[in-house]
Amino acid sequence: MSLGHAKRTANKENRRELRDKLDPEDEVLKDRKLIREEVTRRLVSGLKAKNLQYDDLFNEEKARQSKDFDILGLLYHRMFFYRLNEKLAGLVCDHTFRLSQQILTQMQFNRGKINEILEVFKRNGGHCDCEVIYYVESQLIGK
Repeated sequence: MSLGHAKRTANKENRRELRDKLDPEDEVLKDRKLIREEVTRRLVSGLKAKNLQYDDLFNEEKARQSKDFDILGLLYHRMFFYRLNEKLAGLVCDHTFRLSQQILTQMQFNRGKINEILEVFKRNGGHCDCEVIYYVESQLIGK
């Protein structure tokens, strides 16, 4: 066995050990397809399998200042705001909750819970889809 081959084999072993030591929770997804799958998983079932860069934006200290922290935090972690932002990216807001209602229905909330969530949005300055992103989500992210 040559010295170069031995080094390559040792490097492979070192990389494998490092990869095995990495906790899957610490790994941030970069692949678009995997990100899409994770967003859908969280949106529908609420189960978090991997970390996304979006998770790092959440500021729990800032979010706790809202009296509606529980429901808004749940929506954030279930990717509601992420999906709403995606849907609004290619559209002009029609100043209704049309997209929010679609997403909340996809999240399998019943009509009563959807109406309750829309009232929470209104209390926090969101009177349409674009204002939900601008006013409500901004209470949960950043410094």
